[in-house]
Amino acid sequence: MSRLIPGRAPPPGESPIADRIRERRGARGLTPLDQALLHVPPVAEGWNSLLGAIRTKGRLPGDVRELMILRVAARNKAAFEWIHHEHVGRSEGLNTTQLWAIRDTTSLPPASVLSPLQAAALAFADSSTVSVRVPDEVTAELKEQLKPVASRDALDVDDLLVEAAAAVSIYNMVSRFLVSLDVAGMSDNSVPWPVDRKEHTVAIGSEHLHAVTLVTHPEAPWLVFANSLLTDETMWDWLVPLILAPTTSTTWPFKGTYNLLLHAQRGHGRSSTPAEPCTMQILAHDIALLISTLVPGQKVRSVIGVSQGGAATLAFSALHPSLTESVVACDTGPRTAPGNVEAWQSRIALAKADGMPALATATADRWFPAPSKCGTGGVHYGRTNAIKRMIEATTIPGFEHGAGALMSYDLVQEPSVDLLNNGGKVKTLLVAGELDGGGKVGAGMRALRDKWNETAPISKIEFVEIAGAGHLPMVDETEQFVDVLQKFLNAV
Repeated sequence: MSRLIPGRAPPPGESPIADRIRERRGARGLTPLDQALLHVPPVAEGWNSLLGAIRTKGRLPGDVRELMILRVAARNKAAFEWIHHEHVGRSEGLNTTQLWAIRDTTSLPPASVLSPLQAAALAFADSSTVSVRVPDEVTAELKEQLKPVASRDALDVDDLLVEAAAAVSIYNMVSRFLVSLDVAGMSDNSVPWPVDRKEHTVAIGSEHLHAVTLVTHPEAPWLVFANSLLTDETMWDWLVPLILAPTTSTTWPFKGTYNLLLHAQRGHGRSSTPAEPCTMQILAHDIALLISTLVPGQKVRSVIGVSQGGAATLAFSALHPSLTESVVACDTGPRTAPGNVEAWQSRIALAKADGMPALATATADRWFPAPSKCGTGGVHYGRTNAIKRMIEATTIPGFEHGAGALMSYDLVQEPSVDLLNNGGKVKTLLVAGELDGGGKVGAGMRALRDKWNETAPISKIEFVEIAGAGHLPMVDETEQFVDVLQKFLNAV
Protein backbone atom coordinates (compact mmCIF):
# COMPACT_ATOMS: atom_id res chain seq x y z
CA MET A 1 0.00 0.00 0.00
CA SER A 2 2.95 2.30 0.68
CA ARG A 3 6.69 1.85 0.48
CA LEU A 4 6.94 3.72 3.83
CA ILE A 5 4.25 2.12 5.98
CA PRO A 6 2.12 -1.04 5.89
CA GLY A 7 -1.62 -0.71 5.45
CA ARG A 8 -4.01 -1.50 8.30
CA ALA A 9 -7.19 -3.30 7.20
CA PRO A 10 -9.03 -4.83 10.16
CA PRO A 11 -11.48 -7.55 9.07
CA PRO A 12 -15.19 -6.62 9.11
CA GLY A 13 -16.59 -6.66 12.63
CA GLU A 14 -13.22 -6.14 14.32
CA SER A 15 -13.03 -2.33 14.18
CA PRO A 16 -16.18 -0.16 14.38
CA ILE A 17 -14.23 2.73 12.90
CA ALA A 18 -13.05 0.67 9.91
CA ASP A 19 -16.60 -0.61 9.46
CA ARG A 20 -18.00 2.94 9.36
CA ILE A 21 -15.41 3.82 6.72
CA ARG A 22 -16.43 0.74 4.74
CA GLU A 23 -20.04 1.88 4.95
CA ARG A 24 -19.16 5.24 3.41
CA ARG A 25 -16.92 3.70 0.76
CA GLY A 26 -19.44 1.10 -0.35
CA ALA A 27 -18.24 -1.51 -2.83
CA ARG A 28 -14.72 -0.02 -2.94
CA GLY A 29 -14.03 -1.08 0.62
CA LEU A 30 -11.03 0.31 2.49
CA THR A 31 -8.79 2.29 0.15
CA PRO A 32 -5.01 2.61 0.55
CA LEU A 33 -5.68 6.04 2.06
CA ASP A 34 -8.02 4.54 4.68
CA GLN A 35 -5.52 1.79 5.47
CA ALA A 36 -2.82 4.37 6.07
CA LEU A 37 -5.05 6.47 8.34
CA LEU A 38 -6.10 3.44 10.39
CA HIS A 39 -2.67 3.50 12.01
CA VAL A 40 -4.35 6.18 14.18
CA PRO A 41 -8.02 5.11 14.37
CA PRO A 42 -9.40 8.34 15.92
CA VAL A 43 -7.80 10.34 13.09
CA ALA A 44 -9.22 7.90 10.56
CA GLU A 45 -12.68 8.34 12.11
CA GLY A 46 -12.46 12.14 12.07
CA TRP A 47 -11.13 12.08 8.52
CA ASN A 48 -14.01 9.86 7.42
CA SER A 49 -16.58 12.25 8.89
CA LEU A 50 -14.88 15.35 7.50
CA LEU A 51 -14.42 14.01 3.97
CA GLY A 52 -17.91 12.53 3.98
CA ALA A 53 -19.35 15.93 4.85
CA ILE A 54 -17.48 17.68 2.04
CA ARG A 55 -18.31 15.02 -0.54
CA THR A 56 -21.94 14.25 0.28
CA LYS A 57 -23.46 16.86 2.60
CA GLY A 58 -22.43 20.16 1.02
CA ARG A 59 -24.48 22.40 -1.26
CA LEU A 60 -21.85 23.40 -3.82
CA PRO A 61 -22.61 22.24 -7.37
CA GLY A 62 -20.88 18.88 -7.86
CA ASP A 63 -18.92 19.98 -10.91
CA VAL A 64 -17.48 22.96 -9.00
CA ARG A 65 -16.53 20.84 -6.00
CA GLU A 66 -14.80 18.20 -8.12
CA LEU A 67 -13.10 20.82 -10.29
CA MET A 68 -11.47 22.34 -7.21
CA ILE A 69 -10.47 18.93 -5.82
CA LEU A 70 -8.93 17.92 -9.14
CA ARG A 71 -7.07 21.22 -9.48
CA VAL A 72 -5.56 20.67 -6.03
CA ALA A 73 -4.46 17.19 -7.15
CA ALA A 74 -2.91 18.60 -10.33
CA ARG A 75 -1.08 21.38 -8.49
CA ASN A 76 0.24 19.06 -5.76
CA LYS A 77 1.14 16.25 -8.16
CA ALA A 78 -1.13 13.88 -6.27
CA ALA A 79 -1.82 11.16 -8.83
CA PHE A 80 -3.83 8.99 -6.41
CA GLU A 81 -6.15 11.90 -5.64
CA TRP A 82 -6.70 12.69 -9.33
CA ILE A 83 -7.40 9.07 -10.26
CA HIS A 84 -10.04 8.72 -7.54
CA HIS A 85 -11.80 11.95 -8.51
CA GLU A 86 -11.66 12.08 -12.31
CA HIS A 87 -14.53 9.62 -12.71
CA VAL A 88 -16.50 11.52 -10.05
CA GLY A 89 -15.89 14.74 -11.94
CA ARG A 90 -17.17 13.14 -15.13
CA SER A 91 -20.27 11.89 -13.31
CA GLU A 92 -20.89 15.47 -12.12
CA GLY A 93 -20.76 16.77 -15.69
CA LEU A 94 -17.11 17.69 -16.31
CA ASN A 95 -16.12 16.71 -19.85
CA THR A 96 -12.73 15.83 -21.30
CA THR A 97 -12.11 19.39 -22.48
CA GLN A 98 -12.73 20.78 -19.00
CA LEU A 99 -10.71 18.05 -17.32
CA TRP A 100 -7.81 18.81 -19.64
CA ALA A 101 -7.96 22.48 -18.66
CA ILE A 102 -8.05 21.54 -14.97
CA ARG A 103 -5.06 19.21 -15.36
CA ASP A 104 -3.04 21.73 -17.42
CA THR A 105 -1.33 23.91 -14.82
CA THR A 106 0.91 25.67 -17.35
CA SER A 107 -1.62 27.70 -19.35
CA LEU A 108 -5.03 29.26 -18.87
CA PRO A 109 -7.81 27.56 -20.85
CA PRO A 110 -9.75 29.35 -23.58
CA ALA A 111 -12.66 31.27 -22.11
CA SER A 112 -15.19 28.99 -23.80
CA VAL A 113 -13.96 25.87 -21.97
CA LEU A 114 -15.18 26.68 -18.43
CA SER A 115 -18.30 28.45 -17.25
CA PRO A 116 -17.76 31.75 -15.37
CA LEU A 117 -18.41 29.92 -12.08
CA GLN A 118 -16.01 27.12 -12.97
CA ALA A 119 -13.32 29.62 -14.01
CA ALA A 120 -13.75 31.53 -10.74
CA ALA A 121 -13.53 28.29 -8.74
CA LEU A 122 -10.38 27.27 -10.63
CA ALA A 123 -8.73 30.62 -9.87
CA PHE A 124 -9.66 30.33 -6.19
CA ALA A 125 -8.33 26.76 -5.92
CA ASP A 126 -5.12 27.82 -7.66
CA SER A 127 -4.47 30.79 -5.38
CA SER A 128 -5.28 28.89 -2.20
CA THR A 129 -3.10 25.91 -3.19
CA VAL A 130 -0.11 27.78 -4.59
CA SER A 131 -0.04 30.97 -2.49
CA VAL A 132 -2.34 30.11 0.45
CA ARG A 133 -3.40 33.77 0.65
CA VAL A 134 -6.18 34.27 -1.91
CA PRO A 135 -6.32 37.77 -3.46
CA ASP A 136 -9.46 39.69 -2.52
CA GLU A 137 -10.48 40.07 -6.14
CA VAL A 138 -10.32 36.30 -6.70
CA THR A 139 -12.50 35.66 -3.66
CA ALA A 140 -14.91 38.41 -4.70
CA GLU A 141 -15.28 36.93 -8.19
CA LEU A 142 -16.02 33.46 -6.82
CA LYS A 143 -18.59 34.93 -4.45
CA GLU A 144 -20.19 36.87 -7.31
CA GLN A 145 -20.43 33.74 -9.45
CA LEU A 146 -21.92 31.77 -6.54
CA LYS A 147 -24.78 34.24 -6.07
CA PRO A 148 -27.05 32.68 -8.73
CA VAL A 149 -26.55 29.26 -7.08
CA ALA A 150 -27.39 30.72 -3.67
CA SER A 151 -30.46 32.48 -5.04
CA ARG A 152 -31.69 29.41 -6.91
CA ASP A 153 -31.33 27.09 -3.92
CA ALA A 154 -32.27 29.61 -1.19
CA LEU A 155 -28.79 29.49 0.34
CA ASP A 156 -26.50 32.05 1.93
CA VAL A 157 -23.71 32.85 -0.52
CA ASP A 158 -21.22 33.17 2.34
CA ASP A 159 -22.01 29.59 3.34
CA LEU A 160 -21.16 28.43 -0.18
CA LEU A 161 -17.94 30.43 -0.12
CA VAL A 162 -16.92 28.79 3.17
CA GLU A 163 -17.73 25.38 1.71
CA ALA A 164 -15.58 26.12 -1.35
CA ALA A 165 -12.67 27.26 0.82
CA ALA A 166 -13.07 24.17 3.02
CA ALA A 167 -13.09 21.83 0.01
CA VAL A 168 -9.85 23.29 -1.33
CA SER A 169 -8.17 23.33 2.08
CA ILE A 170 -9.22 19.83 3.04
CA TYR A 171 -8.16 18.28 -0.25
CA ASN A 172 -4.82 20.05 0.03
CA MET A 173 -4.53 18.20 3.33
CA VAL A 174 -5.48 14.95 1.58
CA SER A 175 -2.95 15.38 -1.22
CA ARG A 176 -0.14 16.27 1.16
CA PHE A 177 -0.85 13.20 3.28
CA LEU A 178 -0.98 10.97 0.19
CA VAL A 179 2.27 12.27 -1.27
CA SER A 180 4.25 12.53 1.97
CA LEU A 181 3.60 8.89 2.93
CA ASP A 182 3.61 7.63 -0.66
CA VAL A 183 0.16 6.12 -0.21
CA ALA A 184 -0.51 3.46 -2.87
CA GLY A 185 3.10 3.87 -3.99
CA MET A 186 2.12 6.65 -6.41
CA SER A 187 4.07 9.68 -5.20
CA ASP A 188 6.49 9.43 -8.12
CA ASN A 189 3.69 8.99 -10.67
CA SER A 190 2.65 11.83 -12.94
CA VAL A 191 -0.90 13.06 -12.48
CA PRO A 192 -2.84 11.41 -15.32
CA TRP A 193 -4.32 13.41 -18.15
CA PRO A 194 -7.97 12.82 -19.00
CA VAL A 195 -6.83 11.03 -22.15
CA ASP A 196 -4.09 8.46 -22.71
CA ARG A 197 -1.04 10.73 -23.02
CA LYS A 198 2.32 9.22 -23.93
CA GLU A 199 5.72 10.69 -24.83
CA HIS A 200 7.81 9.07 -27.54
CA THR A 201 11.37 9.22 -28.81
CA VAL A 202 11.49 8.31 -32.51
CA ALA A 203 14.90 7.71 -34.08
CA ILE A 204 15.99 9.67 -37.18
CA GLY A 205 19.33 8.11 -37.99
CA SER A 206 21.54 8.67 -34.98
CA GLU A 207 19.30 11.52 -33.79
CA HIS A 208 15.69 11.60 -32.63
CA LEU A 209 12.33 13.38 -32.68
CA HIS A 210 10.31 13.97 -29.52
CA ALA A 211 6.59 13.33 -29.95
CA VAL A 212 3.46 13.21 -27.80
CA THR A 213 0.32 11.17 -28.51
CA LEU A 214 -3.07 11.92 -26.94
CA VAL A 215 -5.41 8.97 -27.43
CA THR A 216 -9.11 9.37 -26.65
CA HIS A 217 -10.18 6.03 -28.12
CA PRO A 218 -8.46 3.34 -30.24
CA GLU A 219 -10.99 3.89 -33.03
CA ALA A 220 -10.96 7.69 -33.06
CA PRO A 221 -9.37 9.32 -36.15
CA TRP A 222 -5.95 10.94 -35.84
CA LEU A 223 -4.75 14.51 -36.33
CA VAL A 224 -1.06 15.41 -36.65
CA PHE A 225 0.32 18.86 -35.83
CA ALA A 226 3.52 20.50 -37.12
CA ASN A 227 4.87 23.62 -35.39
CA SER A 228 6.33 26.89 -36.48
CA LEU A 229 10.04 27.58 -36.27
CA LEU A 230 11.18 28.49 -32.73
CA THR A 231 8.34 26.66 -30.96
CA ASP A 232 7.72 23.15 -29.70
CA GLU A 233 4.65 20.92 -29.42
CA THR A 234 3.27 22.98 -26.53
CA MET A 235 2.35 25.81 -28.90
CA TRP A 236 -0.87 23.85 -29.50
CA ASP A 237 -1.79 23.82 -25.79
CA TRP A 238 -4.62 26.32 -26.21
CA LEU A 239 -6.11 24.36 -29.09
CA VAL A 240 -5.80 20.87 -27.58
CA PRO A 241 -8.69 21.03 -25.06
CA LEU A 242 -11.04 22.35 -27.73
CA ILE A 243 -10.12 19.82 -30.39
CA LEU A 244 -10.41 17.01 -27.82
CA ALA A 245 -13.98 18.02 -27.01
CA PRO A 246 -16.15 14.89 -27.03
CA THR A 247 -18.89 14.62 -29.59
CA THR A 248 -22.48 14.68 -28.38
CA SER A 249 -23.32 11.64 -30.51
CA THR A 250 -24.55 8.75 -28.38
CA THR A 251 -23.08 6.32 -30.91
CA TRP A 252 -19.53 7.63 -30.31
CA PRO A 253 -18.73 6.78 -26.69
CA PHE A 254 -15.24 8.23 -26.77
CA LYS A 255 -13.52 10.61 -24.37
CA GLY A 256 -12.88 12.90 -27.34
CA THR A 257 -13.42 13.32 -31.03
CA TYR A 258 -9.81 12.78 -32.20
CA ASN A 259 -6.50 11.25 -31.24
CA LEU A 260 -3.63 13.73 -31.56
CA LEU A 261 0.02 13.40 -32.53
CA LEU A 262 2.22 16.39 -31.70
CA HIS A 263 5.96 16.72 -32.08
CA ALA A 264 8.87 19.11 -31.88
CA GLN A 265 10.65 19.54 -35.19
CA ARG A 266 14.38 19.00 -35.55
CA GLY A 267 16.37 21.42 -33.42
CA HIS A 268 13.40 22.33 -31.24
CA GLY A 269 12.06 21.26 -27.86
CA ARG A 270 13.36 17.83 -26.93
CA SER A 271 14.10 16.82 -30.52
CA SER A 272 17.78 16.73 -31.41
CA THR A 273 19.64 18.79 -34.00
CA PRO A 274 21.14 16.59 -36.75
CA ALA A 275 24.39 17.61 -38.41
CA GLU A 276 23.07 17.52 -41.99
CA PRO A 277 21.22 20.58 -43.36
CA CYS A 278 17.45 20.66 -42.97
CA THR A 279 15.02 20.90 -45.89
CA MET A 280 11.23 21.00 -46.26
CA GLN A 281 11.37 17.55 -47.82
CA ILE A 282 13.19 16.22 -44.75
CA LEU A 283 10.59 17.77 -42.44
CA ALA A 284 7.83 16.22 -44.58
CA HIS A 285 9.52 12.82 -44.34
CA ASP A 286 9.75 13.26 -40.56
CA ILE A 287 5.95 13.66 -40.41
CA ALA A 288 5.58 10.51 -42.50
CA LEU A 289 7.94 8.64 -40.18
CA LEU A 290 5.96 9.68 -37.11
CA ILE A 291 2.69 8.56 -38.68
CA SER A 292 4.15 5.25 -39.78
CA THR A 293 5.67 4.65 -36.35
CA LEU A 294 3.01 5.90 -33.94
CA VAL A 295 -0.39 5.78 -35.67
CA PRO A 296 -2.17 2.42 -35.91
CA GLY A 297 -3.23 1.87 -39.50
CA GLN A 298 -0.65 4.44 -40.63
CA LYS A 299 -3.20 6.92 -41.96
CA VAL A 300 -4.60 10.07 -40.38
CA ARG A 301 -7.61 12.32 -40.88
CA SER A 302 -5.46 15.42 -41.29
CA VAL A 303 -2.00 16.96 -40.91
CA ILE A 304 -2.13 20.56 -39.65
CA GLY A 305 0.96 22.77 -39.82
CA VAL A 306 1.74 26.43 -39.31
CA SER A 307 4.55 28.61 -40.71
CA GLN A 308 7.55 26.28 -41.19
CA GLY A 309 5.26 23.41 -40.19
CA GLY A 310 2.76 24.63 -42.78
CA ALA A 311 5.35 24.50 -45.56
CA ALA A 312 6.39 21.04 -44.37
CA THR A 313 2.72 20.01 -44.45
CA LEU A 314 2.38 21.17 -48.07
CA ALA A 315 5.47 19.17 -48.98
CA PHE A 316 4.05 16.19 -47.11
CA SER A 317 0.80 16.39 -49.10
CA ALA A 318 2.77 15.97 -52.33
CA LEU A 319 5.26 13.39 -51.09
CA HIS A 320 3.06 11.19 -48.88
CA PRO A 321 -0.60 11.60 -49.94
CA SER A 322 -1.48 8.01 -49.00
CA LEU A 323 -0.87 8.74 -45.31
CA THR A 324 -3.60 11.33 -44.81
CA GLU A 325 -7.09 12.27 -45.93
CA SER A 326 -6.42 16.00 -45.77
CA VAL A 327 -3.92 18.73 -44.89
CA VAL A 328 -4.23 22.21 -43.39
CA ALA A 329 -1.38 24.66 -44.05
CA CYS A 330 -1.40 27.90 -42.07
CA ASP A 331 0.47 31.19 -42.50
CA THR A 332 3.06 29.92 -44.91
CA GLY A 333 3.95 29.92 -48.60
CA PRO A 334 5.04 27.48 -51.29
CA ARG A 335 8.54 28.97 -51.61
CA THR A 336 11.06 31.24 -49.91
CA ALA A 337 9.75 34.77 -50.42
CA PRO A 338 12.03 37.43 -51.96
CA GLY A 339 14.15 39.06 -49.28
CA ASN A 340 13.56 36.31 -46.75
CA VAL A 341 17.10 34.94 -47.01
CA GLU A 342 18.50 38.26 -45.84
CA ALA A 343 15.80 38.51 -43.15
CA TRP A 344 16.67 35.09 -41.74
CA GLN A 345 20.38 35.86 -41.82
CA SER A 346 19.68 39.06 -39.90
CA ARG A 347 17.66 37.18 -37.27
CA ILE A 348 20.41 34.61 -36.83
CA ALA A 349 22.92 37.43 -36.39
CA LEU A 350 20.64 39.06 -33.78
CA ALA A 351 20.40 35.79 -31.82
CA LYS A 352 24.18 35.32 -31.88
CA ALA A 353 24.92 38.90 -30.91
CA ASP A 354 22.21 39.60 -28.31
CA GLY A 355 20.91 36.16 -27.36
CA MET A 356 17.65 34.32 -27.89
CA PRO A 357 15.66 36.63 -25.53
CA ALA A 358 16.29 39.52 -27.94
CA LEU A 359 15.13 37.37 -30.84
CA ALA A 360 12.08 36.30 -28.82
CA THR A 361 11.01 39.92 -28.32
CA ALA A 362 11.48 40.83 -31.96
CA THR A 363 9.72 37.69 -33.15
CA ALA A 364 6.72 38.05 -30.83
CA ASP A 365 6.19 41.65 -31.95
CA ARG A 366 6.17 40.46 -35.55
CA TRP A 367 3.97 37.41 -34.99
CA PHE A 368 1.41 39.20 -32.81
CA PRO A 369 0.87 42.78 -34.03
CA ALA A 370 -0.81 45.12 -31.59
CA PRO A 371 -4.41 44.72 -32.83
CA SER A 372 -4.35 40.97 -32.17
CA LYS A 373 -5.44 39.55 -28.83
CA CYS A 374 -1.84 38.43 -28.21
CA GLY A 375 -0.43 41.85 -29.06
CA THR A 376 0.86 44.21 -26.38
CA GLY A 377 -2.00 44.95 -24.01
CA GLY A 378 -4.23 42.30 -25.59
CA VAL A 379 -6.39 39.94 -23.55
CA HIS A 380 -4.19 36.98 -24.52
CA TYR A 381 -0.82 38.66 -24.02
CA GLY A 382 0.03 35.99 -21.45
CA ARG A 383 0.12 33.51 -24.32
CA THR A 384 2.69 35.69 -26.06
CA ASN A 385 4.93 35.39 -23.03
CA ALA A 386 4.58 31.61 -23.21
CA ILE A 387 5.61 31.68 -26.89
CA LYS A 388 8.57 33.90 -25.97
CA ARG A 389 9.71 31.30 -23.46
CA MET A 390 9.64 28.64 -26.18
CA ILE A 391 11.77 30.85 -28.41
CA GLU A 392 14.22 31.58 -25.60
CA ALA A 393 14.53 27.85 -24.90
CA THR A 394 15.49 27.12 -28.51
CA THR A 395 19.21 26.74 -29.02
CA ILE A 396 20.97 28.88 -31.61
CA PRO A 397 22.12 25.75 -33.52
CA GLY A 398 18.51 24.49 -33.49
CA PHE A 399 17.26 27.84 -34.75
CA GLU A 400 19.88 27.93 -37.50
CA HIS A 401 19.01 24.37 -38.49
CA GLY A 402 15.32 25.15 -38.98
CA ALA A 403 15.92 28.55 -40.55
CA GLY A 404 18.12 26.84 -43.13
CA ALA A 405 15.06 25.03 -44.47
CA LEU A 406 13.12 28.28 -44.75
CA MET A 407 15.91 30.11 -46.58
CA SER A 408 16.02 27.87 -49.62
CA TYR A 409 12.85 26.01 -50.52
CA ASP A 410 10.55 26.00 -53.53
CA LEU A 411 7.77 23.43 -53.42
CA VAL A 412 6.47 24.47 -56.85
CA GLN A 413 9.65 24.27 -58.92
CA GLU A 414 11.41 21.49 -57.01
CA PRO A 415 10.86 18.38 -59.21
CA SER A 416 10.75 16.01 -56.25
CA VAL A 417 7.77 17.91 -54.85
CA ASP A 418 6.03 19.73 -57.75
CA LEU A 419 3.29 20.92 -55.40
CA LEU A 420 0.77 22.20 -57.93
CA ASN A 421 0.66 18.87 -59.72
CA ASN A 422 1.47 16.39 -56.98
CA GLY A 423 -0.27 18.20 -54.12
CA GLY A 424 -4.05 18.47 -53.99
CA LYS A 425 -4.45 14.71 -54.10
CA VAL A 426 -5.85 15.06 -50.61
CA LYS A 427 -8.35 17.68 -49.48
CA THR A 428 -6.42 20.87 -48.71
CA LEU A 429 -7.22 23.95 -46.64
CA LEU A 430 -5.03 27.06 -46.61
CA VAL A 431 -5.40 29.38 -43.60
CA ALA A 432 -3.89 32.76 -42.77
CA GLY A 433 -4.23 35.27 -39.97
CA GLU A 434 -5.69 38.52 -41.24
CA LEU A 435 -2.90 40.57 -39.63
CA ASP A 436 0.03 38.35 -40.60
CA GLY A 437 2.59 40.43 -42.46
CA GLY A 438 0.10 43.27 -42.72
CA GLY A 439 -2.16 41.03 -44.80
CA LYS A 440 0.58 39.99 -47.24
CA VAL A 441 0.69 36.39 -46.04
CA GLY A 442 -3.05 35.96 -46.59
CA ALA A 443 -2.83 37.56 -50.01
CA GLY A 444 -0.07 35.17 -50.97
CA MET A 445 -2.01 32.14 -49.79
CA ARG A 446 -5.15 33.31 -51.58
CA ALA A 447 -3.08 33.64 -54.77
CA LEU A 448 -1.70 30.12 -54.20
CA ARG A 449 -5.23 28.78 -53.92
CA ASP A 450 -6.26 30.46 -57.16
CA LYS A 451 -3.17 29.27 -59.05
CA TRP A 452 -3.50 25.77 -57.64
CA ASN A 453 -7.17 25.43 -58.59
CA GLU A 454 -6.40 26.81 -62.04
CA THR A 455 -3.61 24.28 -62.54
CA ALA A 456 -5.61 21.32 -61.27
CA PRO A 457 -9.31 22.27 -61.00
CA ILE A 458 -10.19 18.90 -59.49
CA SER A 459 -8.18 19.79 -56.41
CA LYS A 460 -10.64 22.40 -55.03
CA ILE A 461 -8.13 23.97 -52.67
CA GLU A 462 -9.84 26.10 -50.01
CA PHE A 463 -8.65 29.28 -48.30
CA VAL A 464 -9.90 30.89 -45.07
CA GLU A 465 -8.66 34.05 -43.39
CA ILE A 466 -8.87 34.29 -39.58
CA ALA A 467 -10.06 37.77 -38.61
CA GLY A 468 -7.93 39.62 -36.06
CA ALA A 469 -5.22 36.94 -35.99
CA GLY A 470 -1.49 37.27 -36.49
CA HIS A 471 1.07 34.67 -37.56
CA LEU A 472 -0.19 31.94 -35.20
CA PRO A 473 -4.00 32.12 -35.43
CA MET A 474 -4.41 28.98 -33.32
CA VAL A 475 -2.82 30.95 -30.45
CA ASP A 476 -4.41 34.40 -30.59
CA GLU A 477 -7.80 33.38 -32.08
CA THR A 478 -8.06 29.80 -30.85
CA GLU A 479 -11.85 29.41 -30.87
CA GLN A 480 -12.16 30.97 -34.31
CA PHE A 481 -9.39 28.76 -35.68
CA VAL A 482 -10.89 25.60 -34.15
CA ASP A 483 -14.28 26.47 -35.63
CA VAL A 484 -12.73 26.74 -39.11
CA LEU A 485 -10.77 23.53 -38.58
CA GLN A 486 -13.76 21.56 -37.32
CA LYS A 487 -15.93 22.62 -40.26
CA PHE A 488 -13.19 21.53 -42.65
CA LEU A 489 -12.62 18.20 -40.90
CA ASN A 490 -16.34 17.46 -40.78
CA ALA A 491 -16.38 17.76 -44.57
CA VAL A 492 -13.38 15.49 -45.15
